[in-house]
Amino acid sequence: MLMEISHYGYYKSADSDAKKENAKFGEVKENTKENSKDKVQEYYKKLCKKFPQIRFNTSGGVLKSSSQKVVVNLSYNCLKKMANDPEFAKQIEWNLSGEATANARVYSCAKGNGVVLGGRTVTYDADGNRQSSCGGMRTANTRNKNSKTDKLHKKYKIKKEHDLKMKKRREERKIIEETIAKNFDMKA
Repeated sequence: MLMEISHYGYYKSADSDAKKENAKFGEVKENTKENSKDKVQEYYKKLCKKFPQIRFNTSGGVLKSSSQKVVVNLSYNCLKKMANDPEFAKQIEWNLSGEATANARVYSCAKGNGVVLGGRTVTYDADGNRQSSCGGMRTANTRNKNSKTDKLHKKYKIKKEHDLKMKKRREERKIIEETIAKNFDMKA
């Protein structure tokens, strides 16, 4: 029994030494985490400088863009992966390079078709998958009278009216020709 207690003391002291070592290792690990956070923070700053026209939301949730500003909802895990994997970052940055143009084009096309967009969201998940959606509605008072759609409708309406007039003239001409033919046959 006495022997077991002495072994217990040995294990207890060995265990406390291991805890001290693990505590030191934990400190190093924490520094690594801080370094990793610093690396992500540095990359985020670099990304913001590279794309000044885009506002990045990495805090979670979804923010919508407007015609004036582009908001990209970027998963923090995606940002972390971009900071640590240059190839992945290159792929996402290539996608990001077209976001401002895409946003302007979506709003321009919507306006041209008389649609008022309520907002547009662009989201990148942890794996870098992109999702974009927008919502809007067409109202009678927001319709642009110079839109392509209105011009096409007007052109179609004019053509239809012209075709009806031509059909009516052909029918009138046919009646006149038949009348002349009957009169000519009666005289002969």
